[in-house]
Amino acid sequence: MAVKKITVHCVEIEDKPGSLQGLLAQVASANVDLQCFAAFSAGGGRGQVYIGAKDPQACETCAKDAGIEVTPAAGFIVRGEDKVGAAAESLRALANVGINGIAGSAMVCNGQYQMLVVVDAADGDAAAAALGA
Repeated sequence: MAVKKITVHCVEIEDKPGSLQGLLAQVASANVDLQCFAAFSAGGGRGQVYIGAKDPQACETCAKDAGIEVTPAAGFIVRGEDKVGAAAESLRALANVGINGIAGSAMVCNGQYQMLVVVDAADGDAAAAALGA
Protein backbone atom coordinates (compact mmCIF):
# COMPACT_ATOMS: atom_id res chain seq x y z
CA MET A 1 0.00 0.00 0.00
CA ALA A 2 1.29 3.45 -0.94
CA VAL A 3 -0.08 6.57 0.76
CA LYS A 4 0.33 10.20 -0.32
CA LYS A 5 -0.90 13.11 1.82
CA ILE A 6 -2.59 15.93 -0.09
CA THR A 7 -4.42 19.16 0.69
CA VAL A 8 -8.16 18.93 0.14
CA HIS A 9 -10.55 21.86 -0.12
CA CYS A 10 -14.15 21.30 0.93
CA VAL A 11 -16.84 23.27 -0.89
CA GLU A 12 -20.58 23.32 -0.31
CA ILE A 13 -22.79 23.47 -3.41
CA GLU A 14 -26.48 23.27 -4.20
CA ASP A 15 -27.63 19.69 -4.70
CA LYS A 16 -29.21 20.15 -8.11
CA PRO A 17 -28.39 19.19 -11.70
CA GLY A 18 -25.41 21.09 -13.05
CA SER A 19 -24.00 22.37 -9.74
CA LEU A 20 -21.01 20.03 -9.67
CA GLN A 21 -20.38 20.51 -13.39
CA GLY A 22 -20.48 24.27 -12.92
CA LEU A 23 -17.99 24.16 -10.06
CA LEU A 24 -15.62 21.90 -11.98
CA ALA A 25 -15.91 24.09 -15.11
CA GLN A 26 -15.08 27.16 -13.01
CA VAL A 27 -12.03 25.40 -11.59
CA ALA A 28 -10.95 24.31 -15.08
CA SER A 29 -11.41 27.82 -16.50
CA ALA A 30 -8.99 29.05 -13.81
CA ASN A 31 -6.53 26.42 -15.11
CA VAL A 32 -6.56 24.49 -11.83
CA ASP A 33 -5.54 20.89 -12.50
CA LEU A 34 -7.21 18.36 -10.20
CA GLN A 35 -5.78 15.08 -9.04
CA CYS A 36 -9.07 13.97 -7.49
CA PHE A 37 -12.47 15.00 -6.22
CA ALA A 38 -15.36 13.38 -4.41
CA ALA A 39 -18.89 14.78 -4.19
CA PHE A 40 -21.85 13.77 -2.05
CA SER A 41 -25.37 14.88 -1.31
CA ALA A 42 -25.44 16.33 2.20
CA GLY A 43 -29.24 16.54 2.46
CA GLY A 44 -31.40 19.61 2.67
CA GLY A 45 -30.65 20.57 -0.92
CA ARG A 46 -26.90 20.87 -0.26
CA GLY A 47 -23.93 18.90 -1.52
CA GLN A 48 -20.31 18.60 -0.35
CA VAL A 49 -17.39 18.52 -2.76
CA TYR A 50 -13.86 17.56 -1.70
CA ILE A 51 -11.28 18.82 -4.21
CA GLY A 52 -7.63 17.77 -4.34
CA ALA A 53 -5.76 20.10 -6.72
CA LYS A 54 -2.24 19.42 -7.93
CA ASP A 55 -1.47 23.01 -6.89
CA PRO A 56 -3.46 23.74 -3.69
CA GLN A 57 -2.59 27.46 -3.80
CA ALA A 58 -4.07 27.76 -7.29
CA CYS A 59 -7.26 26.19 -5.97
CA GLU A 60 -7.40 28.66 -3.08
CA THR A 61 -6.82 31.59 -5.44
CA CYS A 62 -9.56 30.34 -7.78
CA ALA A 63 -12.00 30.03 -4.88
CA LYS A 64 -11.15 33.48 -3.54
CA ASP A 65 -11.51 35.10 -6.96
CA ALA A 66 -14.88 33.37 -7.47
CA GLY A 67 -16.15 34.18 -3.97
CA ILE A 68 -16.35 30.49 -3.09
CA GLU A 69 -15.86 29.59 0.55
CA VAL A 70 -13.52 26.65 1.06
CA THR A 71 -12.66 24.74 4.18
CA PRO A 72 -9.26 23.01 4.30
CA ALA A 73 -8.98 19.33 5.14
CA ALA A 74 -6.32 16.65 4.96
CA GLY A 75 -6.58 14.09 2.21
CA PHE A 76 -4.80 10.87 1.49
CA ILE A 77 -4.53 9.00 -1.76
CA VAL A 78 -4.09 5.33 -0.94
CA ARG A 79 -3.04 2.93 -3.68
CA GLY A 80 -2.47 -0.77 -3.76
CA GLU A 81 -3.20 -4.12 -5.30
CA ASP A 82 -6.89 -4.91 -5.42
CA LYS A 83 -8.00 -7.71 -3.15
CA VAL A 84 -10.99 -8.49 -0.98
CA GLY A 85 -10.92 -6.21 2.07
CA ALA A 86 -8.29 -3.80 0.70
CA ALA A 87 -10.22 -0.69 1.77
CA ALA A 88 -11.01 -2.07 5.23
CA GLU A 89 -7.36 -2.99 5.72
CA SER A 90 -6.22 0.48 4.63
CA LEU A 91 -8.66 2.25 6.96
CA ARG A 92 -7.88 0.10 10.01
CA ALA A 93 -4.96 2.35 10.96
CA LEU A 94 -7.25 5.39 11.23
CA ALA A 95 -9.83 3.46 13.23
CA ASN A 96 -7.15 2.19 15.61
CA VAL A 97 -6.11 5.75 16.53
CA GLY A 98 -9.67 7.10 16.68
CA ILE A 99 -9.60 9.29 13.57
CA ASN A 100 -12.89 9.76 11.77
CA GLY A 101 -12.94 10.02 8.00
CA ILE A 102 -15.24 12.76 6.73
CA ALA A 103 -15.29 11.61 3.10
CA GLY A 104 -13.97 8.88 0.91
CA SER A 105 -14.12 7.47 -2.56
CA ALA A 106 -12.45 4.51 -4.20
CA MET A 107 -12.21 2.67 -7.48
CA VAL A 108 -10.43 -0.29 -9.02
CA CYS A 109 -8.76 -0.28 -12.40
CA ASN A 110 -6.45 -2.89 -13.91
CA GLY A 111 -6.10 -4.79 -10.65
CA GLN A 112 -5.14 -1.74 -8.60
CA TYR A 113 -7.29 0.24 -6.20
CA GLN A 114 -7.05 3.95 -5.54
CA MET A 115 -8.87 5.51 -2.65
CA LEU A 116 -9.30 9.09 -1.48
CA VAL A 117 -9.72 9.46 2.27
CA VAL A 118 -10.47 12.89 3.76
CA VAL A 119 -10.09 13.74 7.46
CA ASP A 120 -10.48 16.95 9.42
CA ALA A 121 -7.46 19.24 8.98
CA ALA A 122 -6.73 19.03 12.72
CA ASP A 123 -6.28 15.25 12.37
CA GLY A 124 -4.00 15.48 9.33
CA ASP A 125 -0.63 14.87 10.99
CA ALA A 126 -1.92 12.04 13.19
CA ALA A 127 -3.62 10.43 10.19
CA ALA A 128 -0.42 10.74 8.15
CA ALA A 129 1.52 9.01 10.90
CA ALA A 130 -1.09 6.26 11.24
CA LEU A 131 -1.25 5.64 7.50
CA GLY A 132 2.50 5.90 6.98
CA ALA A 133 2.26 8.85 4.58
